[in-house]
Amino acid sequence: MHEPAPMTRPRLAWLWVIGGFLFQALPAAIRDEALPIALKNIHVSDTRITQVVAILGLAVAVKILWAPLMPLTGPTRRFVLIAQACILLALVGLAVLVGQAAQSTLLILGVLTLISVLSAGHDFALDGYYVSSLDDHGRAQHSGLLSFASKTGQVIAGPGLIWWAGHQMNQSVTANSAWQAALLLASGVGVLAWTANQFAFRREPPVAASAATFEQRLSAMLSSLWQMLGDARFPALLGLIFFYRASEIHMAKVLPLFAVATADTGGLALGNETYALLRIPTAILGLALGGLFGSFVVTRWGLSRSLLPLGLLMHMPLIGIAWLAAHPQASLTTISALFFIEYFAYGAGVCALLLAMMKMAAGAEAATRYALLSTIALVASYLPGLWAGALAQEWGYAHYFLFALALAVPGLIAAYWGRRAFAEA
Repeated sequence: MHEPAPMTRPRLAWLWVIGGFLFQALPAAIRDEALPIALKNIHVSDTRITQVVAILGLAVAVKILWAPLMPLTGPTRRFVLIAQACILLALVGLAVLVGQAAQSTLLILGVLTLISVLSAGHDFALDGYYVSSLDDHGRAQHSGLLSFASKTGQVIAGPGLIWWAGHQMNQSVTANSAWQAALLLASGVGVLAWTANQFAFRREPPVAASAATFEQRLSAMLSSLWQMLGDARFPALLGLIFFYRASEIHMAKVLPLFAVATADTGGLALGNETYALLRIPTAILGLALGGLFGSFVVTRWGLSRSLLPLGLLMHMPLIGIAWLAAHPQASLTTISALFFIEYFAYGAGVCALLLAMMKMAAGAEAATRYALLSTIALVASYLPGLWAGALAQEWGYAHYFLFALALAVPGLIAAYWGRRAFAEA
């Protein structure tokens, strides 16, 4: 008699990829998209809005500090679930605070900061698990699902919440109550994603615990990072990170505020509902198609030959945004077309930057190396928010967008420098 073969359950990697990366997009979209509009709805100044978002975004830069600590928490997927549960509790707490008549601004900012720090650890763990638990074929097979899940989460927690809050405010609901309901809706979506992850992770194969001590892990990480910092291409990559998309970053910090600002302040005077409905096809679809186009160009021409052409493409549509700031009475069709072209070009251009970062990170401790580069990229992305709103408020939207357009010059210089540094042998 033969013993019956043990029953094995198939992996459900597709489920945790969808649930995990949809969840990953929620805190980022709330911070970067919904929060600025929510603050604008309660008449907070552009200066204060961009500064708050910048500080919260810079808090995510602590993700590199999770690298040596992650193995100490046990299996990575357990940490992912714990981090998601903590983020959900924080989101519910934030909703409660937002809905109160007498609000504590300091307490709300504290909860938002906590969410940013927790999401930094969650993102590092989930990205690392995706890279380490799937082989090359598995990562390629699930990359489309990853992109779909991220974009879906971005739509739900960004324009989705903006639309829902705007719809309720049009029904005479107060801004506080409307945004409280929106945050609770996002929390409900997060609970569904967490449940899917919990179920899918139970089907994952066991992972052997790391035998390396904390000191060994830290030493290996620092050694690998030191080698990367000594790479001759690193200064050129820093130039790309800080200047390649500087023009676009400065515009992006103020563009949503410009869209919903009143006409007497030089804005487009779009309501929350109109802006949200406009953003879904223009930004989400534009970024997705632009990313596909950028990937095609790099695949066909190579990274070094693509940096400058994609850099030119990324900056040209910004002329249209600067023109729009001087002609805010343009039709909604014109506004939509300019927004779509701008997001498409940015999606194509940033694809080259991401591939340059991945190329630099390849090698030993690739996840940690990429975490450092993505941390630097986060700083470069959020730092301009400390002054962007103040400049827009002082100069006016039209003059501010001209200033942002002028930043294309150092961006193109960085692209030329990067082209030479990343030239294929």
